[in-house]
Amino acid sequence: MLRRRAIMIKENVKTRDALEEFFQDKRTENIAESTLNTYNMHITNFIDSNDMWDFPTSLINKDHYAWWVEDLKDDENKKDVTIATYCRSVRAFIYWMQENEYCDVFPVKIPRYQKTIKRCYTPEELKILLSKPDRGCSEVTYQTWVYINFIIATGLRLSSSLDIKVCDIDFKDNVVYIDTTKNNQGLALNLNSDVVKIIQRYIKLFDLGQNDYLFCKGDNTRMANHTMQCNVSKYNRLHGVEKTSIHLLRHTFAKNFYMQTKDIYTLCQIMGHSNISVTENYLKDLGVTLFTDTVYNPQKQFAETSNTKRRRGKMK
Repeated sequence: MLRRRAIMIKENVKTRDALEEFFQDKRTENIAESTLNTYNMHITNFIDSNDMWDFPTSLINKDHYAWWVEDLKDDENKKDVTIATYCRSVRAFIYWMQENEYCDVFPVKIPRYQKTIKRCYTPEELKILLSKPDRGCSEVTYQTWVYINFIIATGLRLSSSLDIKVCDIDFKDNVVYIDTTKNNQGLALNLNSDVVKIIQRYIKLFDLGQNDYLFCKGDNTRMANHTMQCNVSKYNRLHGVEKTSIHLLRHTFAKNFYMQTKDIYTLCQIMGHSNISVTENYLKDLGVTLFTDTVYNPQKQFAETSNTKRRRGKMK
């Protein structure tokens, strides 16, 4: 059992104990379990690489981090962007130890990587995916079509969407209430009338009750994330669309919403971002230019103009 921080001898704290305390702290901050799992995978890799589970944290320094980064770069299966993601997780752990005086203070730099523009679903691909499937299709096919329509209309994350129950939708006001979000902030999203009709027919066909998950398994229990990912992948490929990512549907929603509305503040709220700058960077990664093509014309707005034509020779 971990001792209280106030009476722990800092020099004798082992890395494994510090990591356990790190996760205790993060859970009190209500960090999503999926985020903690990612932290665990990346930080465990860092500790394993340096063989320091029983290593005193007071001896951890920038060289251990640098050696580990070099090991990651030697792995041909890890892309630069993946390495940067690993490093962000480990940086969070190291900075936490520094704040709690478990190790010396040193900078933790994230390796640079070449950013690429994410290729969203094209209008042609969306037209194919959103078209109603043929009559007589399987229940899985129909459910997947409904799901794709729902995500492209809301921009929700996979986990958040699969946690929705029928009772979370207010069909009177066309609003869906989201209780499970990455930032632990509840969310209410307006639904357009077309997607509402699709959902209502789907609920009726599948005979779903108020307490059933909206996108459930055959026994009406919650569908696993991986299952829906597989269903969407099969559906897309069956219809000749090579892009299969559910998260790319979220990207596509963000891009199309902004291009249509130019309302970055509302988009920030819908996406669950912590601030506008996160949304700005998100859109830039999608190749969206954050300005309009409007030409400012002060002459037209302020200058007094006269319809009287003057001869050029009389101009002074």
